[in-house]
Amino acid sequence: CMKSSDSIHLRLVLACLMMGGVLIGSTAFAQPATQPQGAAGRRGGRGAIPNATPAQNAVLSQMNADLAPLTEALANVRRELLAISLALPRDDSAINSKVQAVKTAELALANARAGALAKIQSSSDKLAPVQIASLNNAVPAGRGGGSPANGGIPNMTSNQVSALMQLTGTVQQATQSLATARTELAAASFADPRDDAAITAKVEAIGNLELQLANIRADGIAKIQSSPEKLSPDQLAALVVNNGVIVSGSFSEPQPIDFNDHVGYVSLFDGTSLKGWDGNPKFWRVEDGAMVGESTPQNPSGNTYIAYRDIEAHDFTLKCEIKIEGAGGTGIQYRSKTGIPWLTAVQPNVIANAGPTNLNWMMTGPQADFWPSRDTTAKYSGQFYSENTPMRIMAWRGQVVEGYGMSPRRLMANIGDRTEMAKFIKQNDWNEYTIIARGPTFIHIINGQLMSVMIDDDPTSSNNWTGQIGIEIEATTKVSVRNVWLKKLN
Repeated sequence: CMKSSDSIHLRLVLACLMMGGVLIGSTAFAQPATQPQGAAGRRGGRGAIPNATPAQNAVLSQMNADLAPLTEALANVRRELLAISLALPRDDSAINSKVQAVKTAELALANARAGALAKIQSSSDKLAPVQIASLNNAVPAGRGGGSPANGGIPNMTSNQVSALMQLTGTVQQATQSLATARTELAAASFADPRDDAAITAKVEAIGNLELQLANIRADGIAKIQSSPEKLSPDQLAALVVNNGVIVSGSFSEPQPIDFNDHVGYVSLFDGTSLKGWDGNPKFWRVEDGAMVGESTPQNPSGNTYIAYRDIEAHDFTLKCEIKIEGAGGTGIQYRSKTGIPWLTAVQPNVIANAGPTNLNWMMTGPQADFWPSRDTTAKYSGQFYSENTPMRIMAWRGQVVEGYGMSPRRLMANIGDRTEMAKFIKQNDWNEYTIIARGPTFIHIINGQLMSVMIDDDPTSSNNWTGQIGIEIEATTKVSVRNVWLKKLN
């Protein structure tokens, strides 16, 4: 989570990424006409001209208005330079041409400013040296070609923000040098007496720095555009409109939900065999690219599991697609172990069909429950269940729960209405199930909807084991699983 100070820093740094300076804002100098003489000096602050008379306020306000078109022209041409430096393919000729246009606009504004000051200084409203110094301080020369628009860069990801931050670091020195040069040009244009040679020299320095910054920026954006963090045309356009600033504290949306994103994941099911999986072959098979477990009245399984033996994990993200047909249910086991005595009696018909309980095919540990057929009554799908332990249901669907092993649990928050949340779950169809385990925290998501969160702070709890992934058959049902991916962290 970004602290507020980090947010402000990011906003300021990214502002420096693409921007130079608005010279005189529409209210940079003017004080209310009714303000008593000398009030500006007492208040201080940007734009405060000490001991300004009403007449001086009036002429400065007029100067400000007269310079506004040139200020806007400079802002526009600097924005055009920004756009060209972000364009691909790179066009050095266009960059050089636009830098010359910036120099022309800077010179025009500086000359107009110098001329306006000379006119004031030859009148009865002549400014004192201390007032001219305040005039210099009132010019925000380090800012860019205007204020950012009221909008952000659309659909920015955290990776894209990071990429722009790296670019920021690359251009930071050149940006600061440019800001300093523009401040110096503002001071030169307010010199009394007027010094055209100094103005010309400062404009030339700004041109060189604008070119240097544009080239660095062009190199940086080319690198970003050739990477996975490539900005879309809309994002580039918004970046230009906002003068290179990611508005509103540089906050960004996470990347959209993508269940098929498998970067950093390994596949646990090849779609053609049960390689790596261990379950009773009387109930488990591969069918149409899916791992299928089926229990029928003629071939009852009771509770039975298939475990993935090749990986044990503690912290991970697991994704799979799962489908239930029939009245029974299933669950996805994780951090689970086999070989532990079973607490519930096994039905006689199951023993008659499958033989004595084989504990190697029975799993103990956390379970992400899935019972679509009961979601209108029991509402189990998505809940956090502790299989083969006295803890059983620990967080129902729609709940955030905090606990400590078998101690009493505490409801911390409600996610939503259980009945309404059932609308996200599909019977007799494929569902996208995501399980996130981080330390003592467990998150269950179905079809993009958060279903439950359980926090078990007991380090000795079975919920906090390192264990295996598995799939359950319970009651009369057919469960199908495919597209099983695991991102193991430890």
